[in-house]
Amino acid sequence: MGIVMRVTALCALALLTGCASVNDGEGGQPRGPLEFDDVQVKVKDLGPGYVRQGTAITPQAISQVVPGSSRSDVRGLLGSPANETSQRWWLYNINLPLDARGDYLVCQFGVAFDPAGQVSSTKWRRPQCSARYEELVRPEVPDVQEITLFSDVLFGYDSATLSPEGLRELDLAAHVVANKMMQLERVVVVGHSDRIGSDSYNDALSKRRAEAVRHHLISKGIDSHLISAEGRGAREPLIECQGSRITASLKQCLQPNRRVQIMIYGQR
Repeated sequence: MGIVMRVTALCALALLTGCASVNDGEGGQPRGPLEFDDVQVKVKDLGPGYVRQGTAITPQAISQVVPGSSRSDVRGLLGSPANETSQRWWLYNINLPLDARGDYLVCQFGVAFDPAGQVSSTKWRRPQCSARYEELVRPEVPDVQEITLFSDVLFGYDSATLSPEGLRELDLAAHVVANKMMQLERVVVVGHSDRIGSDSYNDALSKRRAEAVRHHLISKGIDSHLISAEGRGAREPLIECQGSRITASLKQCLQPNRRVQIMIYGQR
């Protein structure tokens, strides 16, 4: 079964496949989950028996119905089946949500039992139902894009005030964030420092720089609720440099460690 449903439960297809009521097999024996016959019915001929009403069951509950589960396990997770009298297999009509507007698929989900009363297999009747279930139980990993800007470009040395050149660079970064072809989920701004100075000072400086970048992105139209800022001090260096005496050459060597990362998360 794979009908897109609203509250009104209307079918909008000229021909409807697989919407008939469950029939017995030859000799009055109940069919198994994979033994249904498909039918085609014109919309004008649809009766109440062709439009199914499903039950909202979470994908997480469905995922716990696995081979070896008992009938009581299945009942506890999914509730009572549509074919209560069958002990060989149980059928469920399940609503799988499609979007935030309330649209959903009414899908048939079969659970087969072995002679000992344990689950031997499960099956979605329609491939579109199986595909939607997989999307719900295993959501896509968000796409991530990283923009790294060196602090020496954004700020003066030992400063958290954005320079004119830094503002121009951030304007370009804000354009990338605002115009990516994805549904923006969150933006994380991470400040890093070099190892010169105390840990507490570097943590505070890197956080102030990350906050300065965050505020500028917000000023360019990025939703403030989607952007967070954090400072990691010198704990995640890109390179290691020899020496402890503060010299111009040491500062130059450590320059790649002084940076701000802008991590953009979203779904394409």
